[in-house]
Amino acid sequence: MKKLIQILLVCVGVLQLGYAQGYKTHKVQKGETVESIAQAYQISEASIYRLNPDSKGKKLSSSAVLVIPTEETVPTSEEGSSVTFKQYRVKSKETLYSLAKTNDISIEEIKKYNPYLNKEELGEDDLIKIPIFREKKKVINFNESLSESSFSNVIHIVLPKETKYGISKKYGLSVEQLDELNPGVLDLKAGQLLKIVNKNKKAVESQPEPEIEARFQKYEVQPKETFYSLTRRFHVPKDSLLSWNPQLEKDGLQAGMRINIPKETNKVTPFNSAKKIDFKKLITNRERKKIAVMLPFSLQNFGESTDKEEQLKSDKVLRIALDFYSGVQEAIDKAEQLGIYVDAKIYDTQRSKSKVTDIISKNDFSTTQLVIGPLLTANVEEASRLLNNKNVPVLSPLTSGDLKGENNLIQTRPSDIVMEQAMISYLDSLKQGKNILILADKKHQFIKDKLSYTIPEARVITQRKADYLQQSDLTNLLDKDRENWIVLEADDVALVTNSTSYLNALSSRYSIRLFTSNKSDTFENEVPNQYLTNLKFTYASISKEYQKEPLHEFMKIYKENYGVTPNKYAVRGYDITLDAILRLAAGDNFYEGLGIKGTSEYVENKFTYHKKMIGGFYNDAVYLMQYQENLELKVLND
Repeated sequence: MKKLIQILLVCVGVLQLGYAQGYKTHKVQKGETVESIAQAYQISEASIYRLNPDSKGKKLSSSAVLVIPTEETVPTSEEGSSVTFKQYRVKSKETLYSLAKTNDISIEEIKKYNPYLNKEELGEDDLIKIPIFREKKKVINFNESLSESSFSNVIHIVLPKETKYGISKKYGLSVEQLDELNPGVLDLKAGQLLKIVNKNKKAVESQPEPEIEARFQKYEVQPKETFYSLTRRFHVPKDSLLSWNPQLEKDGLQAGMRINIPKETNKVTPFNSAKKIDFKKLITNRERKKIAVMLPFSLQNFGESTDKEEQLKSDKVLRIALDFYSGVQEAIDKAEQLGIYVDAKIYDTQRSKSKVTDIISKNDFSTTQLVIGPLLTANVEEASRLLNNKNVPVLSPLTSGDLKGENNLIQTRPSDIVMEQAMISYLDSLKQGKNILILADKKHQFIKDKLSYTIPEARVITQRKADYLQQSDLTNLLDKDRENWIVLEADDVALVTNSTSYLNALSSRYSIRLFTSNKSDTFENEVPNQYLTNLKFTYASISKEYQKEPLHEFMKIYKENYGVTPNKYAVRGYDITLDAILRLAAGDNFYEGLGIKGTSEYVENKFTYHKKMIGGFYNDAVYLMQYQENLELKVLND
């Protein structure tokens, strides 16, 4: 109750602040309309719609709250001193929105001086009047003093042109934290009220000690730790660290310091918590879909004299692109069987960033509903940047690193960090009674540290000889009375082959199980499958291997069409494309389908999407696979 009263007091303070700085709120009474409210306050209806866009075209419900300006500059006549006009001939594809944005005015202001637009659509070659205001109407920021407030909980009223990033930064929040506080707010509109947990310096310093203890835990800074390593370790931005620990701005980061780290950053997400979704049952939009596919075929290399068979053998990127594209085609065919027709434009990116730029600049993407590809990191980031202003989703099919894209970039492949977290989640949930050992090469020190921090009882295997691992390095830590779980994080061929060979030999005397967060080519090519079976090898994977019996429908059709069994790239092309098309068909656009909570699953891949703190969306649907007898694989988190 005390907390609720505090929040209500803050709300009242915000509203009083609005009165003082040019805005107030109005609680709608039964029978009131926008017109009657505008007359009561002696303002224009347009100014109410501008600050309360959700009220437009709807009957006002009693108890709704409107933001009302207490002052407004409106010319009394066309000859008034505050406004002049220019004549403008409307061009092809121009809209009221684009004209308003270009001229820094509102759509309502254009309609006011061109009344026919209230009844008719804007058309090409229309001659309209554009108002030019000599004295720009000032947008008063009545949230200005809130970011310096010592209150922990405040209400922010969205102003025109404000963004989630700008608002979250003002209060020391991430965009993701802002979304969690306001789950129903997808796109910002002027006049919306946002809940804020204020994390700026004054607010954090003024919090009572019990509240800090409830939300944070103390962490002692280790020698050589930097802001970068801390942000990576705890998955928080630097500005949040500074806001939670104001002393860092004054004294800098020093070994031995005890700093606040939010408790929730160390909670491990349940590895099998999302509900399953069958998008085929959610189809509501059967309008023809328009998609684009960008892949690195590099067809310019295929001249008349080119040995095409030899070219295919030597060009791995081309083989991947062709295999992926074959899966895309099969997915489009499957969608049409479900009554969803697709127009797909295929573009050859030629593995060139400049070619991606050229494709987007020379082609019309205004009606494109999504783009699949490009494959290469730099190219998909460029496509995201260039198509973001058109709000066209760009799906990255294969990239495993952390992409630096815009809000329209969708990373369909779980990143390496997500794979690590899935494995750590599994180990942490079942660690009771296990002897957990960690063996890592120099490239994997970060995950070793993360494992040690999450599972403090885990012990690190060290090599007494720097050049190679000895069997005694393992036996010194193995326990005959408990199950030994060894987490091997390495790409080093010698370390992987030596350790798996030793562990296989020791498995007759000890209960041993082997884990890794990423099954690299070294495990695939250098370690005998029988060793992996004996060690119950368990690993995180972006995909599962399909069962031989019964054969999936896609496998049968693909083999009939191409004469071969599809490889993992063909299957991935099918799964990503079918999922994307079905999400388009489950709403008015792809983002609506993306917002449906749960996991969708197809032949080998599954998808659970979340919004990034900064940027687009990522998929955290990871399989945990285990080797069984007869070299069969079992999915542990179905």
